[in-house]
Amino acid sequence: MTKPIVVFDGECALCNGFVSWLIRHDNDGVFLIAGSNGDVGRAVVAHAGLEYAMTQSTIVVCDGSRGLVRSDAVLAIMQRLGWPWKAAVAGRLLPRRLRDAVYAAIAKRRARIDAEDPACGVPPQELVELWRSRLASADDIAGTRRP
Repeated sequence: MTKPIVVFDGECALCNGFVSWLIRHDNDGVFLIAGSNGDVGRAVVAHAGLEYAMTQSTIVVCDGSRGLVRSDAVLAIMQRLGWPWKAAVAGRLLPRRLRDAVYAAIAKRRARIDAEDPACGVPPQELVELWRSRLASADDIAGTRRP
């Protein structure tokens, strides 16, 4: 099976910032990434059996057997990064409804973050090579099992 794929809104400054953070902290290269507006991102979302429209407001993680969204996606990412980030998994003790409400409150604020920057969707200069090396391809999707 291929690596888990994180699908994010490449036009959202908050999402881009999160993916930059992820790449900086994913020292073992556990995750691949795909922008939701690209062919690969759309194919990953379809493969996970999810509606494309949801990618405009949430991060999706497809681990080959399922598609995770909102707080479940974030917690799955944190769990695979190791310490100290793995400690965030304690958030699973909270009801999903509460976790997702917090996620929604943060997502609602993302519209206030300037995404009109022409650099939006472009990784920071120091991450360009690493970012490109983590981009998912159609072959990565083909290597996953349908949920």
